Amino acid sequence: MPAATSTKWPAFHNGGPLLGVAAPIGPPPMKLRWQFRAEDDPPAGKAAAAQVGITPGFESSAAIVDGVVFAADRAGAVRAIDLKTGKRKWTYRVDAGFAASPGVLKGAVYIGDEEGIFHAVNAQTGQKLWTFDAGSSIHSSANFQGDKIVFGDDGADIYCLGPDGKKIWDSKAGDRVNSAPAIGGAEPGQSASVFVSGCDAELRAIDVDTGKDRFTKELGALCPGSPALLEDRIVVGTDGGKILCLSRDGSKQLWEFAGVQNQAMVYASPAVSDGIVAVGTRDRNVYGLDLATGQKKWSFATHGDVDSSPVISAGRVYVGGKDKHFYVLDLKTGDKLWEFVASRGITATAAIADGAVVIGDTAGVLYCFEPKSN
Repeated sequence: MPAATSTKWPAFHNGGPLLGVAAPIGPPPMKLRWQFRAEDDPPAGKAAAAQVGITPGFESSAAIVDGVVFAADRAGAVRAIDLKTGKRKWTYRVDAGFAASPGVLKGAVYIGDEEGIFHAVNAQTGQKLWTFDAGSSIHSSANFQGDKIVFGDDGADIYCLGPDGKKIWDSKAGDRVNSAPAIGGAEPGQSASVFVSGCDAELRAIDVDTGKDRFTKELGALCPGSPALLEDRIVVGTDGGKILCLSRDGSKQLWEFAGVQNQAMVYASPAVSDGIVAVGTRDRNVYGLDLATGQKKWSFATHGDVDSSPVISAGRVYVGGKDKHFYVLDLKTGDKLWEFVASRGITATAAIADGAVVIGDTAGVLYCFEPKSN
């Protein structure tokens, strides 16, 4: 399992295999370092007119790179915010909203908007570098392999772009792709694979160099979240209240957890560490499952659906809920260690780097926490 780095959280679920594992951070209780309200940095002119009636909520994960937080909201703003002070460094605005998470690679911020335009922005200045028209709304967060940028769209397209914005390849799924693709190594001598789950109820592996399918695996139900990619297995959640574990080549189902109440959708992406799968569901629970067997080790009940994808750091689970709460749970037992009540529900996923936790709510408030012991 790759080691997490302390200074970066470059993409949704820490990018790469999307295991949702962060570098160690000190234990709770936490204290609020700062909060940033999107309404305090309102749009002007044409951008303001385009966003009438739209709450500038944060629904995606922030990225944290080199002491800067990059966060995108539903009102069409990407902001760079100083991690230590909470002061805004720049704002990049478009007329469409952002549901995807920003990804940062080699000095550029990459993100797609809900009108189907994929943006590359200078991370230092906030100036546009280039755009790519995908032709369909983008909810899929970008992931990276070397200099390659990979994402999906609502038109069932999967794109691989170069750092200049030129298309390297595109592939086609059977239905829209909301999730971020997971990317990881393959057999010796093979290029890495891109693993995509989507609304076509399939998991597909694609050669990252050529864009050719390596395999497709029927999942039995649509899959709005991303797969978590381990050395020998893949874990993914689906509609119908199931969490599946497949062999790395997709040929075998190793186990199935069907204990989600009322067969509620598993919208969130699973996080995996220390032999435990942590996943939130729309039955208002967070589950901890044994990675080897799929047996339930614990469940934690909230008061709202859990669309926020859990993040794991130092044996603790960090996850938000639509009940306005941000929770820190013990990874082994599911016991609540700490909680914070936000101004509105949380569907975003936490980002953890440099000893801080950043997460936004659907009212457009971005929170930065640090351990009280700091």
